[in-house]
Amino acid sequence: MTIDVKVLVVDDDEPVRNSLVNFLEDEGFEPVSAESGEQALDLAAKEHFDVAIVDMRLPGIDGDTVVLEAKKIQSHLKFIIYTGSDDYYPQNILIDIGMKPEHVFYKPLRNLDILSQAIRSLIEE
Repeated sequence: MTIDVKVLVVDDDEPVRNSLVNFLEDEGFEPVSAESGEQALDLAAKEHFDVAIVDMRLPGIDGDTVVLEAKKIQSHLKFIIYTGSDDYYPQNILIDIGMKPEHVFYKPLRNLDILSQAIRSLIEE
């Protein structure tokens, strides 16, 4: 099955960001990376994305704000949270715009296949 799914990867940790991009390319997705929330929103204003994988702790604006603002720019956009904050749970405002607690993943994932499965399930919704 060929998938043309464009994924925005937002993480300020370069090794994590590069690892996700390389993994997603290997899985047949089209990843584009951003190292800050501001850069991610700039990209969202210029390019179409299907899914965004967003870290919560970012320099400048935080991941929650990235999700809320990106959703205003691209209303169809779906989100996966990939965070090192093991007590993170999406705020009600994020759940209200379609964020699902089951799409929150905690670093480090031993098996990144979970992310590709989550992307595919979001696209099929």
